[in-house]
Amino acid sequence: MGQSDMDTQLYIFQRAKHLQRHCGDQIFIKEDEFGLLCALVDGLGSGKEAERAAKAVVETIDANSSNVALEDIVARSNAALGGLRGAAIAIWRTDWAKQTITYCGIGNIRFYLLGLDDKLVYPISSTGFLSGRKQKIRIQEFTYKPGTTFLMHSDGLVLAGVKKYLRAITSIETTGHMIESNVEDIPEDDVTFLVGKLKS
Repeated sequence: MGQSDMDTQLYIFQRAKHLQRHCGDQIFIKEDEFGLLCALVDGLGSGKEAERAAKAVVETIDANSSNVALEDIVARSNAALGGLRGAAIAIWRTDWAKQTITYCGIGNIRFYLLGLDDKLVYPISSTGFLSGRKQKIRIQEFTYKPGTTFLMHSDGLVLAGVKKYLRAITSIETTGHMIESNVEDIPEDDVTFLVGKLKS
């Protein structure tokens, strides 16, 4: 957990179910001069096999992160899970020049963005999960304003009043600690969240 040194301010928190050594939630983040690619993957269940499935997806994202359409990244991630446990995914990419975000979500990972006119953007993910079997992939696109705040979390985090956290006039680290206070000391599920502020 903690902050990164990217242009995008980011606070990441993770705690495994029952404080186990293996966590079924995995994160991918890559920022360059063109945009930010961010993904949260939740392997079904928990423990070593869930972690293995989620890592297979993250490795696929990493291998295809440059100049590959988001839809193709998700399709290749799905194919990588043949013979493994399934996984939920939320993945999105900013385009700094166009100030747009493309998003794909399959499963129960949540993504929120404080968008234009201070409205909460909450793209709805498709039902199901990546499994190696044929999966319908739906891509959504929307605009954002530079410096906007966002939150993405696995279903291990139960959080009410998301907008108040994203609107809080504090540092991202302080906001991260505020959200972290909602997590049980010994959680009943893997818990991962990323809260951040896109570069201005």
